[in-house]
Amino acid sequence: MHEATWSREDAVSVLDSPERRRTQDPEKFWSRVGLHSGEVVVDVGAGSGFYSFPAAERVGPRGRVFAVDVSDELVELVRERAKAMKVDNLEPLLSSPTHIPLDDAVADVALLANVLHGIPPRTVDEAIRVLRPGGRLVDVDWKKRSTPEGPPVHHRLSASEATRVLSARGLTPVRSFDLGPYHYVLVLERPPPGPHPGHLVSSE
Repeated sequence: MHEATWSREDAVSVLDSPERRRTQDPEKFWSRVGLHSGEVVVDVGAGSGFYSFPAAERVGPRGRVFAVDVSDELVELVRERAKAMKVDNLEPLLSSPTHIPLDDAVADVALLANVLHGIPPRTVDEAIRVLRPGGRLVDVDWKKRSTPEGPPVHHRLSASEATRVLSARGLTPVRSFDLGPYHYVLVLERPPPGPHPGHLVSSE
């Protein structure tokens, strides 16, 4: 699984569209997730920062948000926006599909927003690696049915399929909810290591 990266122009016109804000309201989303002041968020595939900037406002000056993307254009876009908006607790990071440039277990929340269906298994493993024990992986994705926008239906993962993929990597499902008319949200927890911790195993 791997998607082409967004160009800067497409990101501004599509990822920042008023319609997207209406159907995926990021402020309401973070409220329902239960993001708290002082927490650390890693937004994997952050794009234009649609979810990153509201997260940075919510975690406040004691928290931090890492906006991670494989597109140098979009990382630069987020950097420019953060500077213009004087958002000091948001750090854009250029990554690769196989490595997120962060230490192990640094995040309270790792976000995969509309990317699980299109990223390689190694990226998912990296998102889990940066989570602390007890941290939450939050998956936002398109419902597996025809919608006015979004990827082809046959590329999408249903909520049950996504749960299986993520559970196979050692995460524990906590809860789920709908986000607007076209998306679902899964919240899963990285459990504390047992007496014999193992390795993340791809389900692909």
